[in-house]
Amino acid sequence: MKSFLLAAWSLLMRDYRVRFRRTLFGIMWFLAPFFALVAMALLMGNDMSLYPKGQESEYLVQLITGLILWQLMVDAWLEPIRLARRANMILRSVSFDPRVLLGSGALSALAAFVIKTPFLIASLVWFKIPFTFSFIWFPVAICSLVTTGMALACFTLPLSLALLDVRYALPFIQYALLLATPIFYITSKVGLVVWINQINPFTYLVPPFRDVLIGTPPALVEILLPLMLVLALLWLGLRYFQAKISLAVAYIGH
Repeated sequence: MKSFLLAAWSLLMRDYRVRFRRTLFGIMWFLAPFFALVAMALLMGNDMSLYPKGQESEYLVQLITGLILWQLMVDAWLEPIRLARRANMILRSVSFDPRVLLGSGALSALAAFVIKTPFLIASLVWFKIPFTFSFIWFPVAICSLVTTGMALACFTLPLSLALLDVRYALPFIQYALLLATPIFYITSKVGLVVWINQINPFTYLVPPFRDVLIGTPPALVEILLPLMLVLALLWLGLRYFQAKISLAVAYIGH
């Protein structure tokens, strides 16, 4: 385990040195997509009826918390794919455990999350969200979301190496899934959006953890059932990853 974590950390640091060289703000650029989404929602939210009038404060704290948790999951999903693209020469020429890419992507997601955490805490304090006993679920939320991202990466990383269309499509897919998840808006009780939310599995993963952090007491089944399903998905994903990654690597450069 120690050698695995060292390899994942070394790969991540190698990527960061290339990714953020000649920049003034370095890893603070992780905040750019987050602030862009928050600003867009605030500017257009009232006109698009994303939240009831007069509830801007409640909406903002829900939005900030939901987006930070969403991006934690998405980074754990997409960062291994980006790292694999940067390390394609290593994949072809050096024999190493390709699961290191998954671990390195998870570390990158956690690094970005740590940078956003002060803004999460500040928003909770600013809007006077009480720190309750439900905050003990915070580590469970982090583990569940990172595990979900890693499980998705197990399936999409080999596909993205073999077929570049997958790599190009995934950013659009994740934004479509974000819009299908009640993070930007409060779920209505009728209409097409309700049906979309109900069939979207991420509805049962991110919003419950968001609600826990802003003080809503969780139903135990809403926390443990998704966690069990995510662990099962990770187990299946790792089996698929181990079976397909060598074949996918052979496609690099062709």
